[in-house]
Amino acid sequence: MKHLIITCLILATYTSTAVADLTVFSGRKEPLIKPVIEAFTAETGIEVRLKTGKSTALGQQILQEQPRPTADIYIAKESGSLEYLRGKGAFETYESRETKRIPERFKARDGSWIGVSGRSRALIYNKDLIDASDLPQSIEELSDRKYRGQIAAVNAGNESFIAWISGLRLHMGDEAVAAWLKAMKKNKIQLLSSSHTDIRKAVGRAEYPMGLINHYYYHLQKREADEELTNVGVVYLDQKDDQRGELVNVSGAAIVKGTANMTQARQFIDFLASPKAQDLFANANFEFPLIADVEVNPEVVAAMGCEPGTPALDCLHVMDVHLDEFGSQMKTTLEILDEVDWY
Repeated sequence: MKHLIITCLILATYTSTAVADLTVFSGRKEPLIKPVIEAFTAETGIEVRLKTGKSTALGQQILQEQPRPTADIYIAKESGSLEYLRGKGAFETYESRETKRIPERFKARDGSWIGVSGRSRALIYNKDLIDASDLPQSIEELSDRKYRGQIAAVNAGNESFIAWISGLRLHMGDEAVAAWLKAMKKNKIQLLSSSHTDIRKAVGRAEYPMGLINHYYYHLQKREADEELTNVGVVYLDQKDDQRGELVNVSGAAIVKGTANMTQARQFIDFLASPKAQDLFANANFEFPLIADVEVNPEVVAAMGCEPGTPALDCLHVMDVHLDEFGSQMKTTLEILDEVDWY
């Protein structure tokens, strides 16, 4: 597929060259993962060498290096990349008291990987361009003619979007999802790039009334230094009891098959499931912690309309799908996106 080939050609970059006890390949950017790594080193004394890049490119390197990988841990931005590698036999299985804290729907049921932080799909909107009372409340409404040309979204090069479409396929079926994508194209959805940052900034600049994003991009937009760019709101779609709910996807981590540092790798996975790491993930990027005894950033539940201290996953009507099914869906999802020319 066009976007997959391009992604695989992107070179990953080293962010640390020090001798280390553990090597982590991370599809998450350095500012989001480094505080967690520093906390892990401070607690255990284990030095970590971090390599960041695109999840897909790092995953391909792991496959190419088998059976003698240079990576001990793989961290991906979303579950689809983890599932793809799981299907290729690239991970060790591991379960512990700590990993059992993560709910089943947010990890591989065979112990191949765990989710470490969650994010939901959402709709950011510019309050100067559309009133809250006129907002769509479901994905079907997005293709209504009254929203023609008013919604921005990422193209098929975005990994989170691919995962979202896989989740919709599992819930709605292939024909319904393909028909919806075609209806969105007919309704002149604006595909700006593969970056959610571009979407939230375009909405903030009042170039478009609405944009499809991961929820935390709304909170990042509210942090813009120019106050004129912060007059935005967020709505979570399909939240009624009889609706499908929003997909909650995860960034996650796995132990690479063939690691020479199994003990340290297991310690790292356990740390990612700990309250300390979950709190760091939740507050660094407005994401959802996945264990019950860690609170989300108060701004997140406030935007959802929930009382302070309410767990984010209790605020949200979550789509009932298991993320460890996404790997087997990726090929068909990419084919459907190619078919409807989501570029």
